[in-house]
Amino acid sequence: MTDTTHPRLLPLLHEGLLMTGQPVGTPLEARVNGESITAEGPHLTLEPRLGRELRIELSRNGSPLPGSPLRLRRGGWQGRVTGVSGLVVRGLACDLEQPERDVAVVAWGPDGVLAFATARADANGAFTLILPASLSETTRRTMVRVGIVGSDCLLEGGLFPAGGMTGWSPDLRVSAPERPPLSIRIKISCPTLKDAPAWGDYHFANSLRKSFEKIGMRASVDCQDSWYDRPDDEDVTIVLRGRHRYKTDPAKFNIMWLISHPDRIPFDEYADYDHVGVASDIYCAELRSRGVSHAAPLHQATDAELFGAEFPPERKQACLFVGNSRREYRTMVHWCLERHLPLELYGGGWEDVVPDELVRAQNIPNADLPKYYAGHLLLLNDHWDSMRDNGFLSNRLFDGSAAGAPILTDRVLGLSEIFGDTIATASTVEEFEAQVRDALANPDAWTARAAEARAIVLGRHTFDHRARELAEVMSNSSNLTVAQFRKTFHIISRKSKGENA
Repeated sequence: MTDTTHPRLLPLLHEGLLMTGQPVGTPLEARVNGESITAEGPHLTLEPRLGRELRIELSRNGSPLPGSPLRLRRGGWQGRVTGVSGLVVRGLACDLEQPERDVAVVAWGPDGVLAFATARADANGAFTLILPASLSETTRRTMVRVGIVGSDCLLEGGLFPAGGMTGWSPDLRVSAPERPPLSIRIKISCPTLKDAPAWGDYHFANSLRKSFEKIGMRASVDCQDSWYDRPDDEDVTIVLRGRHRYKTDPAKFNIMWLISHPDRIPFDEYADYDHVGVASDIYCAELRSRGVSHAAPLHQATDAELFGAEFPPERKQACLFVGNSRREYRTMVHWCLERHLPLELYGGGWEDVVPDELVRAQNIPNADLPKYYAGHLLLLNDHWDSMRDNGFLSNRLFDGSAAGAPILTDRVLGLSEIFGDTIATASTVEEFEAQVRDALANPDAWTARAAEARAIVLGRHTFDHRARELAEVMSNSSNLTVAQFRKTFHIISRKSKGENA
């Protein structure tokens, strides 16, 4: 906890403004991501064009302001105040994009920063913040706000009066932000947020969440341990069906997005949902033929901001395979060793399967995957049998293509319908060796074909596309149990179409 009375930057973005702590009209020198902008006290307007991640430098008469430089990120945060008693504020806060790290929270009032606290990841984001004693020494009420440092996030319930009023709780607050009309919660089978960085479904869900936010919709990601924690703040559920069955609430609007392992889903489970999105045209047609009339194709997607960036043209003269062993000698890895083909392997569980020196690392952080994909002459990909036989294309095909990586995959139904002939296939060791040697010997032809795949994915298969498709599904459904849904999603859907035409 820090009690501070001297002017300093408020280290978060509130309603698009950065509070500088300087008097009205005070000229300031400001740079945002290296760009000089006009600034004066008491606040600085940070327009969306300046980007999502910001590095802000502020000075006055050549001297940096307290708290400068400051790094901020728009979106990807979550938290709420759970209780206030006297000067003690308790709550939860986390960085949804890096859930394994602690985050700082800050309380402020009209006169500036009041106190700081740490929300600890190993305590599921819990924090306790102590407001300064000076607030209890006056009868004047002060409106206190609580948010996450380095964010644009005011905590839910994070606006309340202090001073001359004790024992306040969020249920008794005098003033609070108006709740947005809808809350979408994306359910994944990852056990807890601490486990999330190692789970592909978490990164998938988080990218979808960001895309919903772009079109004005409020979305959150729930790991398995918090599936049922917030029933009063849940209008729509989107379940990325994983290892465990989710118990739907008929009072909500429930969507299943089936992206893999169709063999694991009991047929009666589809009746639990208002809509079933299926990442396979082939399997979707089969479900509809069996009476699941509310099933519709909803293909895999990529995060265009992450994988669609531009990368250096240099590539390693080797194949890249990213994946765990699954307690087996995965075919393409085996073929590379059998035919003495250059391979860089990243993944876990390969002990006693391949030589130790072959494994470069146990994993690659999700944020670094694009540069690895783009940095090799050939990205290898395979599918589980149930996915290959039922036309479920691996997410790696979309991410790798978005990054411009030439790809060699096993044969899978439905591939050409999405990618045409832009992704090479092999089903025998002889085909595999021939394709690999050709890719290494003729990289220009392979990178040209990869550029076509990149255009396909970024043009049709990003999470921005999927968020708009899902918004349209909810807008057009006759099963919505809250009349407000239709109006809200109709407005959002029209807005997103207009902005992305």
